[in-house]
Amino acid sequence: MPSLAPLFLAASLSARLLVSFALGALADDPETRIEDAYKWLFQAACGGEHAVPDDEAARAWLAKEWALLGETAPEEPLLVPLRPDGAVVRLNLRPFRDRGGRADDLLEAFLKGARTFDADRGLFRESWISFGEELAARPLGPLNRKEWERLDTAMRAKGYPAVHHSGEFARLRRPAYRVLPADEAARLLRGLAKGPR
Repeated sequence: MPSLAPLFLAASLSARLLVSFALGALADDPETRIEDAYKWLFQAACGGEHAVPDDEAARAWLAKEWALLGETAPEEPLLVPLRPDGAVVRLNLRPFRDRGGRADDLLEAFLKGARTFDADRGLFRESWISFGEELAARPLGPLNRKEWERLDTAMRAKGYPAVHHSGEFARLRRPAYRVLPADEAARLLRGLAKGPR
C-alpha cells in the first residue's frame, strides 16, 4: 500500500515545486493532454471542493460512477499524489473497491475533505503560468506552449474554472477517482486494513 508520508517537508508549497512534481508525473503518461495537466494543477491547489454542488448530487454522481466502474486496469494505482508534499491525492475508485472499500465511506471522506481543505486559487494560477513557461522551454509532446496558450485563453476568459479530462485521456485511461486531502485518504485506508465491517 502506498505511503501517504509527505515527499517533501515544507511549510508552504511553492508553484515551482508543484510544477516540477507535476511535470515529472505527467511526462510518464503519453495520453496526457493540456486539459489533464491543467486539471492536475487545479486539483493539487484547490482539492475537490469544485466537484460538490451539494451532498445529494455528490452521492448520486458517486453511485452512478460506482455502478459503472468495470474492471481495474493493470497496474492502476490506489493512490496518486498530486503534490510533492503529499497533502492532496487522487484515490482511484476501482482499486479502492477491489480492496473492499465502500462507496458510502468514500463519499463521507470526499465531502468532509471538500469542506475542510483550504483551496488556494493563487497557487493554481501561479503554477499554471509557471507550467506554461516550462513548456515553452521544454515541450513534452502534446504538452507544449501552443496548447497551453489555447487553453489559457479559453480558461482566462472564464476565470480559470475546473475542467474535464481531455477526450483522449478519458477514453484510454477511464479515470474514476476522488480528490482527497491526505488525512481523509489515510483514514479510509486504515478502514480497509481493518477488513470488512
